[in-house]
Amino acid sequence: MNRFAAAFLSIVLLVPCALAAPPSVPGDTSALVVPNDLRDLATQAGERLAPPDTPHLDLPSVTVPLVENGRLAGYSFLNIRLHLDDEARIPEIRAQLHFVMHDLVALGHAHPFTLVSRDDFATGETYTHWERALTARLGAGVVTELEPLVAGMRLQRRHR
Repeated sequence: MNRFAAAFLSIVLLVPCALAAPPSVPGDTSALVVPNDLRDLATQAGERLAPPDTPHLDLPSVTVPLVENGRLAGYSFLNIRLHLDDEARIPEIRAQLHFVMHDLVALGHAHPFTLVSRDDFATGETYTHWERALTARLGAGVVTELEPLVAGMRLQRRHR
């Protein structure tokens, strides 16, 4: 029993010492600035992607084909934010979300993006078709703006 008490006492006394912060080192503690420091870009992206104060709904990612000269070149992965009218009922929109996503994916495949360069694509008339589908599905004026938040590309091997 004494061994148990001694082991317990040593754990109780030593663990707080091991978890204590290391002593501070006197001298210059300036931060290291790296030439490719991305903190400012991350801050800007965080501000841009931050939820607005107005009613909105962030959709799951939508995959849209990228074509070049009528042939599949890859896919774009797009995150979309729907800005909604102040009177919009988000629970009712969420109930329609499966159908909304189906509409966007189907129209994205019917009206794909066009590959412009290895790092860029043109959306063409896709957004116009999406806005019409959202109006037809959710009602006129419910969606006030369709805002693309983040887009990524995955090209087929021959386009890399």
